[in-house]
Amino acid sequence: IYSRSRSYLESSEPATITSRSATEKYKRIKFDGCGTILLRELPDAFVEPKKYLPINYEEGNKSSFGRLSNERSGGLERRHIRRAQKGRTGVTLWSAAYVVSNYIDAQWSSGGSWNDGCALKRWTVLELGSGLGLPSCCASKHGMNIVATDTDEEVLKLLEENLIRNQVGNNLRDSISRQSNSQRYEDSKEDQIRDEKQKIIVRSLDWVAAADDPNAEFNQPVFSSLVSLGGADLILLSDVVYGATQPAWDALLTLLNKFRDQRQKLCQSKTDVIERVRFDGSITPVGDPLALLGYTQRRRDMSPRDEAVFFKLLYDAGMEAVLIPPRRIPNGEKYMLTTLFELRWIQ
Repeated sequence: IYSRSRSYLESSEPATITSRSATEKYKRIKFDGCGTILLRELPDAFVEPKKYLPINYEEGNKSSFGRLSNERSGGLERRHIRRAQKGRTGVTLWSAAYVVSNYIDAQWSSGGSWNDGCALKRWTVLELGSGLGLPSCCASKHGMNIVATDTDEEVLKLLEENLIRNQVGNNLRDSISRQSNSQRYEDSKEDQIRDEKQKIIVRSLDWVAAADDPNAEFNQPVFSSLVSLGGADLILLSDVVYGATQPAWDALLTLLNKFRDQRQKLCQSKTDVIERVRFDGSITPVGDPLALLGYTQRRRDMSPRDEAVFFKLLYDAGMEAVLIPPRRIPNGEKYMLTTLFELRWIQ
C-alpha cells in the first residue's frame, strides 16, 4: 500500500442556495475540465457514537457493537467499543471521491489520454457504492453514459437528484471541439455522436445478492441497463473498502468479474470496439473494462492485516491493483491518505 503521512481537508467552500421552501446547503466543487459540480449532501446524518465500558464487560452482550480494541485511560484499561455505525456513510463526501473525480476529469479533458476515445464513442461508466455520486457527476459532465448504484433508499434519492442537477446532456460534441485542429473526424461520425442521447441511470444494487445470483445478468436491473449501453467501459469505486464492508469483499470482486464477463460477451458481436488506454499508456485487452479503486487508509477500522486480506482476495479473483502515481492526480496533495489504483485482470 502506498502510504502517506498527512491528510488535508477539502478546500472548496460549501455554497448556500435559497429556494422558495427552505435554505439548503450544497457542496460546490470546481474541476479544471468539466467545470463546477454542485452536490447536496447530509453530513450531519452520519454519526459514529462511542461508548467506553469497563474491562469486566460481558462478552455475551456485545452483539450490537462493532470490533473491540484495548485502551488505557487514567491507568485503568478499558475496552473501546464502537457501536454499529448509525446514520449513513453515503450521505457525505469522502476523500477518495475527490481523488477519483480529479483523475477522470484530467483524462477526459484536453490533452488527457481518454479524450480521443470519448470523442469517437460515448463511454458507459458504472459506479459501485456511489453515495452522493461525485465521480459519476464528473463523468456525466464530460458527456458519458452513467449507471450509478447504491443500496440505501435515502442515498439513492440524493444520488439521483445530484446526477440530474449536474447532467450536461448531449455535450459530446464539445469533446470533439476540444480536439487539436490537426485531427479530423468524418462528418457522419460527428453527426452520429451528436444525435446520440446521453443516458443517466440510478439502480439499487446489493453486492451479496447479485454475486450469489447465478442469473444476475437477467435478474438484476443494473445488468439489463448495461446491456442496453454495451457494457461498462469504466468501473469506479471510491472508498468502498473499509471495515464495515469486509463481509462483502468477496461479493464485490465476484461482481467485478461478472461485469467484465458481460462486456466481453457484448464486445464479441461488435466490430467497432475501442480499447481503453491505461494510465501507463498500455491498452486494455479487448472486452476488459477499465477499473479504478480509490482507497483511503483508515487505521481505526482497517489494520495492515485487513488491507493485506483484501488485496489477497483481489489477486485470488484474478486481478491486480496497480498504483497510479500521485503526480498524475490533480490536487492529489490534498488527500495524502488516499491512494488510487487501476485494477487489471491478469487471467
